Amino acid sequence: MLCSVWRSLDSVPSKDCYILVKAHAFMNIKAKMLVGVTFLSYILDVPVLAHPICPVGTFAWTETRLFFGRDIGDVGEVTPAQWRDFATAEIIPRFGDGFTVLDASGYWRGEGCKPDEIEAGDAELAGGCEKTKLLLVQYPPSAEADAKLNAIARAYIDRFKQEAVMRSDSAVCTRFITPN
Repeated sequence: MLCSVWRSLDSVPSKDCYILVKAHAFMNIKAKMLVGVTFLSYILDVPVLAHPICPVGTFAWTETRLFFGRDIGDVGEVTPAQWRDFATAEIIPRFGDGFTVLDASGYWRGEGCKPDEIEAGDAELAGGCEKTKLLLVQYPPSAEADAKLNAIARAYIDRFKQEAVMRSDSAVCTRFITPN
């Protein structure tokens, strides 16, 4: 009420009213920026992640996981040599500073998976029905990194005739522990 009176009288505002008006203006700017960033994200097809407040000595980065199923329909599966060639041609040139690849197993729409076909103790398929490669990459968030990851996924889909590559992104706090 004091602020509305101050505006109507065109007088000097009280300190409390001045702080309230400035805070309101700042919040309007923040809201407009959030709407703008969300709109740009939609137009550019770039995901926007809310990064956590990271402790001192860590970096607010993004971790992306790409899941590459190795089945190639009636042809068989992506062999270790084919995967190595793919990684050499598509992943290393884009993320040569570092990444991790894990062997995994998973399900894709329940196709070709019958529990009685999985032999007890089959480490290759423990917990799943399709051999999978899992790529982990951590990086400072950018449209360039996002485009590189999408290009890797599309190259795998094209090369090995896949229906999809699953992508999962998370905001992370990263640090490198080095020798003293």
